[in-house]
Amino acid sequence: MSDKKQLVAKPSKIDNYLNADKGFKKFLQWFSLSKEDKDKIKQLKKQLSKDKNSKKTNFNKQHIFEICNLNLFYGNNKQALHNINLNIKKGEVTAFIGPSGCGKSTLLWCLNRLNNAVPNVRITGNIYFDDGTNINSKKLSHIELTTRVGMIFQRYLPFPMTIYENVAYGPRCHGITNQKILDNIVRDALVDAALWDEVKNNLHDKGTSLSGGQQQRLCIARAIALHPEVLLMDEPTSGLDPIATSKIENLILKLKKKYTIILVTHSMAQAQRVSDNTVFLSNGKVVEQGPTKIIFTAPTQHETKDYILGRN
Repeated sequence: MSDKKQLVAKPSKIDNYLNADKGFKKFLQWFSLSKEDKDKIKQLKKQLSKDKNSKKTNFNKQHIFEICNLNLFYGNNKQALHNINLNIKKGEVTAFIGPSGCGKSTLLWCLNRLNNAVPNVRITGNIYFDDGTNINSKKLSHIELTTRVGMIFQRYLPFPMTIYENVAYGPRCHGITNQKILDNIVRDALVDAALWDEVKNNLHDKGTSLSGGQQQRLCIARAIALHPEVLLMDEPTSGLDPIATSKIENLILKLKKKYTIILVTHSMAQAQRVSDNTVFLSNGKVVEQGPTKIIFTAPTQHETKDYILGRN
């Protein structure tokens, strides 16, 4: 689609309206606009809606995500992501690295629309998923997206229920009630999460009774019980001891045979150990991306090299 300038005769007034936070102020701004401006806003919104509900015709089947001109704003003043253009390959581990506050987690959260629930956030641009469907399309519900794109958070948060019920929760929500089927799902998920042998005799203990590393693997089991296509991992080993971290990293290498994994990490060593591709971000921008070995041995950007060597 052509940009707003082709649709807007008075960009300042219309941009002020489009960029305003939802609420009474925006409500008042609408009534201050001329009929011509209102018609152009309606035209713009109609075109944006059409774009979101149409597939990307040249979507590469080797990709799981294609991110195009993505920007994210907090309120009217702070821009957290700047014109992100990025392709994520299927069946591989992609690591997002960069200094604290550079936008790594913010970008990760965009991939299953978690940022949409954050107050005063405005997002422009498009993210296309799997077959070229826009993740904001009406053809892809939020429930379907979050089922197909699982999330593992930095802080492991088992539900306040038994180990068994933690894993069975998602399938139950999707209407599976047959006990034998649930038993198989729970066992398979715990096996895939490398946790079954440690908990098989204690499935009715509270999930919160496990160690930190075990709780994180329980959260992974809970996510993969729904058989997603993608696992988003936001610093999944933060706060874990070296042994627990090693188990999670070995699990990532195992899981990538079944899932595409996108990982946010502050550990340069971890990115090198587990990822196939690395994206380096700074100040909300993608500075460099490519195969992990190349990024860490022959980066093309001085900023990337300085970060890897600990100079900034």
